[in-house]
Amino acid sequence: MRKRTLPALGLAAATAGIVGVVLALSPAPAGAAPASYPQHSLTIEAVEKGTAINMVDVAPADSALGDQLIGTGDLVGKDGRKLGTSSFQGISTDARPRTAELLTFVYELADGKITTSGTARLSATGPVFDEQFAITGGTGKYKNARGQVRVLQETVEQAKVTFDIQL
Repeated sequence: MRKRTLPALGLAAATAGIVGVVLALSPAPAGAAPASYPQHSLTIEAVEKGTAINMVDVAPADSALGDQLIGTGDLVGKDGRKLGTSSFQGISTDARPRTAELLTFVYELADGKITTSGTARLSATGPVFDEQFAITGGTGKYKNARGQVRVLQETVEQAKVTFDIQL
């Protein structure tokens, strides 16, 4: 009786080869940086002071759904010097009362821009909102930026902004 170990070994070798090729072609796990990019974290703390804010009330007048808040601001560091500017758009996602917004921010700093997006639950008491927003992209120094930005919107005109950036 002849043993059939060679075909089994051949099948095992072929399977291992296929698995090796599949693993080599598989994308990196989510959040993993390519090996060629050094990773480091950067935290920036600032106060955002509104310079221009405008409300756009869309029809019907008795509904908040779709109303927009558009504005700009200055970003000021702890030492009082201007770090950059901000531009934002908020779109109300609740019909009545106005309690939630979809927000997009663009922060323009001296060495590049950071874009963020997310939702916020608005409060009638205390701060307007205290939310984390995803960093969705960037330019310049922040080209490969990931992470989040905490915005503690204390009043309509002022917010504390903390960037936790992975580069």
